[in-house]
Amino acid sequence: MVLFRMLTLVFPAVKKRLGQYCHFLLKAGGPLARQGLDSIRDKEFHCLGGGVYALLAPRKLRRHVLDFIIAFQTISDYLDNLCDRFGVQDEAVFRQLHTAMLDSLESKATEHSDYYCLFPSRNDGGYLAMLVDQCRLALAALPHYPMCKPLIHRFTQLYIDLQSYKHLERQAGEEKLAEVYAKNSSAAPGLYWWEYAAACGSTLGIFALAADGQSPSQTWAAYMPWVDGLHIMLDYFIDQDEDLQHGDMNLVSYYSPEKQVERILWFYHLARKAVQSLARARFHTLIADGLLALYLSDAKASSPGLAQSSRQILARARLRAGILARMAGLLRQRGII
Repeated sequence: MVLFRMLTLVFPAVKKRLGQYCHFLLKAGGPLARQGLDSIRDKEFHCLGGGVYALLAPRKLRRHVLDFIIAFQTISDYLDNLCDRFGVQDEAVFRQLHTAMLDSLESKATEHSDYYCLFPSRNDGGYLAMLVDQCRLALAALPHYPMCKPLIHRFTQLYIDLQSYKHLERQAGEEKLAEVYAKNSSAAPGLYWWEYAAACGSTLGIFALAADGQSPSQTWAAYMPWVDGLHIMLDYFIDQDEDLQHGDMNLVSYYSPEKQVERILWFYHLARKAVQSLARARFHTLIADGLLALYLSDAKASSPGLAQSSRQILARARLRAGILARMAGLLRQRGII
């Protein structure tokens, strides 16, 4: 039923909204608009996958939750492109850009920070402010948002820390991210610093909280670091060749190929275990299986360097993950995802 609703309700709504964003950017023109268009073209599946959390919300709130997910994820993907592609390596610049994410959580606010004041380009035709306003409007319609806001803000701040450090010169960024884990290691012992950094890079915990106001602290504990870590480790896993080509930090490349398989599966099994405490445990377990399916059905996961590891992960995961991966492959062939 969840898969049917994804295909018939969520995906069309996501594609329609992203189409509206593309129309806005085409009218705006310029280098920032080109980055916005590139981020939507290359990362549409982030919104498609994240959109499933709208199905976790009460029916009357689903539209607002989905509006928030699409706008917030689009901000995330757009700013990631800006940090990667303009040759900037300044933490202050990255943090100033990402004040847009913090502003987007202020559902009662109307003002905007000067997001581009330190950036080499600043004319986006009002695109980033528009996305911030869409987040604010959506969150204002969610009665449970005030209860969830502190942890959503905490997730977002960790995300901003990651983005601000991973785009620095390599050694400096590694040292900063290792310090972040050192400060938080008591809450998530037994990790490598890059695994905790990966968990900081996911928006899924934010979407889970926005969709369902039940037990925010339990959602935090299940998602940070387990579901969020699984999500971004898979993202980095399939992007290894691309990141090597661009010289970007990749948080899975610190392992040997054998260790990559071992640790991704470790996160997968612990994520499935962690979500059992949540009221909608079956939904969140489906998310864990679906993450393997979504990423390991990507063509990049079948590249010569990754194909064997991808097969090993799916072979050692639950049967449903493999079934979902085959379904996702068919959807990719038909251009649905």
